[in-house]
Amino acid sequence: MKIAIMTIVLLFGASLTFGQTSKIPGYKISASKSAVTVTFKGKAHRLNIHERIDAARIRETELLFANEKGGFRYLVLTVSGDSRDGDYDRQCGAGTESNLIWVKLDATWKTLDVQAARYESCWSVESLNGDFNVTKDSLHIEYSTKDDKLAKLTYNANEPEKGFQIAEVPFES
Repeated sequence: MKIAIMTIVLLFGASLTFGQTSKIPGYKISASKSAVTVTFKGKAHRLNIHERIDAARIRETELLFANEKGGFRYLVLTVSGDSRDGDYDRQCGAGTESNLIWVKLDATWKTLDVQAARYESCWSVESLNGDFNVTKDSLHIEYSTKDDKLAKLTYNANEPEKGFQIAEVPFES
């Protein structure tokens, strides 16, 4: 009986929180329903970015870049999850919300600035136009906006303090 209860508790806990080793050495990223935690060299840091996440329930997250410059730490991550919190058979019941997030942190990991770009949304009709183009030093994506424009987002890891550069242009006919 104790084993059965322990198994249920572990499975329930795993469904609420997931973690993954980052491709960036020394980092691990995990998330629960609406919170993101980055572990660096064994120390966990909960990021104060929940207001910039559009997903009702986070399902996936990935750390794309982690840089230090001028005494600050800069992180770029993706966060995706369900459009609604729960199972619904109505609008966006099986929808997805996805954000790219740039975070500027001080030496104590206090959040100083955040930029978020929603690139996929059931609610607001943003959708990724092609694939992520991620290299060692840069990121480039294109996505349609709710204003029927094409947003071109770039990030240069050599100049992390500049954050995301976003240009919106009309779709070509």
